[in-house]
Amino acid sequence: MSKKRRKRTSPKRRAKKQKRPILPLFIFAMLFIFLAVFVGFKATEDGTFEVIDYTSGKREVLNTYHHFILAKHEMMKSDSELICVSDKDGNIVALNHGIVNLKTKNVSENTTYTIDGSDQQGYTNGNYGADALYLDTSRDGTKIKMLLSGVTAWVNTSDIQLYFCSNNVHTSYYYVKDGTLMHAISTSVVDNHVAKYGIGPAPEGLKENTYYYSYDGHWFYTSLNTYARDIKAGSVTHAANKSAYYNYYQYMPHRSKSNLSTTSYSAYLRNLAQVEDNSSALYNAGNLFIQAQKKYGVNAAMMFSLACNESNYGRSSIALNNNNLFGHAVYDSSPDSANSYSSVKQCINSHAYDFIQKGFANPQDSRYHGSWFGDKASGINVDYASDPYWGEKNAAMYYSLEPEIYKKNNLICFQAKKDIDVYDASGSVLYSYKAGATVSFLKIKNAGNKIEVASETPIQNHTSDVKASYNNAKAYVKKSDIRE
Repeated sequence: MSKKRRKRTSPKRRAKKQKRPILPLFIFAMLFIFLAVFVGFKATEDGTFEVIDYTSGKREVLNTYHHFILAKHEMMKSDSELICVSDKDGNIVALNHGIVNLKTKNVSENTTYTIDGSDQQGYTNGNYGADALYLDTSRDGTKIKMLLSGVTAWVNTSDIQLYFCSNNVHTSYYYVKDGTLMHAISTSVVDNHVAKYGIGPAPEGLKENTYYYSYDGHWFYTSLNTYARDIKAGSVTHAANKSAYYNYYQYMPHRSKSNLSTTSYSAYLRNLAQVEDNSSALYNAGNLFIQAQKKYGVNAAMMFSLACNESNYGRSSIALNNNNLFGHAVYDSSPDSANSYSSVKQCINSHAYDFIQKGFANPQDSRYHGSWFGDKASGINVDYASDPYWGEKNAAMYYSLEPEIYKKNNLICFQAKKDIDVYDASGSVLYSYKAGATVSFLKIKNAGNKIEVASETPIQNHTSDVKASYNNAKAYVKKSDIRE
């Protein structure tokens, strides 16, 4: 039987894959990326900025950018002190070294700022202190970083003006006169208008017949540009003084004591302030300040100094008509909102208890930054006044009232490098200071491994109690926490 042969079929040939051209795909991808970058670059344009160099004495435009960060980068490549970035309106928005002019509004308008490294806001008024030290500009050019009265903060570019450091710009400065540290505070950077105050004993290292620059009142420099370089580097290498200066009269806590006599206050008004008897609500009020000191444990001379500053030595209409010596509820935008009191005595007692004990000397209160006069970084000045040098001006009054008292008391003041607890005699924590805060203690005596200091608050049942009587409350801090 014959078998059928199977018909052989030839194997199917696999179709060869065609290679796609790599080069066109690569070019297309590169074009897409380039287009995306270009569109993104155009979309992120934030204005028109010129890099301008005045080193030769003439205005030389080096380049024009539509991204602020690129203009700033080119400016920073130069070491010139006279190079800057300006916007389309010709306003300087960045420079290597310079001055911030805060006097751009009328006296009824304050300028707000945000403290560097936080969301905490503060405020100042350029009519009382016109200048600050320029430190930096934000990446988008909308914020300026400055140093003013001890605080490093960011302010809106639209709220200020920037200037080069030059002879045509009138800045604040310090100098020494007969052993006293004088502060000449600029009230206009374009005109030579300054207000001069003797704020306390001069720090070691500062000489007479020399101008010094400082925007924190702790470190002093003979060159603004050198000062700015040190600040940016986090250094004080080139400062004239070797240790930080804390003015006794500016950093003495309100929980201290004055031994001035009743007649000393009126004598001060008559002899030093040259105020006539019948023109001041402060005349013959010395006994009222002393009584408040005994009752509430608040320094009489410091309260009197504050009253002199706030009421023009008791001669303001608010002092004479409202018995308001301390500017209570007087705001830059609404001065007529001032509190009224039935008597000068009621006003003084209210200030000692309601404002100091319950507020500015109460670590549990939002107004508390230390009960000393201070500056815009710490103390009562932070929230009490828009004047950045309000604390110094009060200190000047206090210094002229009791010029020798700093020799009698031991004030410990420094910037805390770690958290510091304050205890009562039993070891219970009364209140604390965070690392980085300025702290000030009036030392009473050594107590073993602790130091006895004046408490900021009354103490009752091992806790701070602002409703209790102060009675020279004694508190303690560990010696290991103190850098004397």
